[in-house]
Amino acid sequence: MFEKLHERLIISGTLEAVTPLHIGSGKPELEIGGVEMPILRTPDGQPYVPGSSLKGRVRAEAERIAREMGMEVCNPPNVKEMCGTKKKDPEEFCICCRIFGTAGDVSVASKVKFRDAYPLEEVKSILERTGIAIDRKKGAVAKGALYTIEAVPAGTRFGLEIVADNLSDDELKLLFAALKSVEDSALGGSSSRGFGKVKISISEVCRRTAGYYLGEEEEQRFRGEDLKRWLREKGISDERILH
Repeated sequence: MFEKLHERLIISGTLEAVTPLHIGSGKPELEIGGVEMPILRTPDGQPYVPGSSLKGRVRAEAERIAREMGMEVCNPPNVKEMCGTKKKDPEEFCICCRIFGTAGDVSVASKVKFRDAYPLEEVKSILERTGIAIDRKKGAVAKGALYTIEAVPAGTRFGLEIVADNLSDDELKLLFAALKSVEDSALGGSSSRGFGKVKISISEVCRRTAGYYLGEEEEQRFRGEDLKRWLREKGISDERILH
């Protein structure tokens, strides 16, 4: 899959929080006067969405779509049930493992890289919401169950960049379908409380080949009508994800 660089696509756009967005920091300890469920921040205090979170959600939606369309899909994250363990030839891997990589006896890297997504404008305030956990056995408020959760305000826009190497047309089509599906599911935590609805907009695709890196060819940039035409050539007729 990676012996040759046939084609690299740099897919650019935006990710906008339609409702408050909580990407948790996973902080193990609570500081005095702190928040129980803080968001991830850069060293200068700005929120961001890690590429690993984006990739995980997009892969999960790609797997759901592929299964619905009758495609064979393995069962990550259980390594024993993934293509890298069950199959020896990468050409026989399921479409999701071909796109996003697989672990196992035959470990294959992902064809797609999701860059960390940073705010396009300074985020000057972070939302804090108080929640109450319910004791399911008693059907009442659990003792000491009051907690505070942080979230990025609705309307915050992040820069989105995905780098994809050597994707087939079918793989590219599934990637775009999964991005669209993330909009209708959720990103981040507390989605059952209304958090995590996002809008993903693709504004440009830049195509580069090995010749470009050798200085022998020009890159190709597709925007607007050119991008729509290029996507149709790839078999992607749904333009709702375009900016």
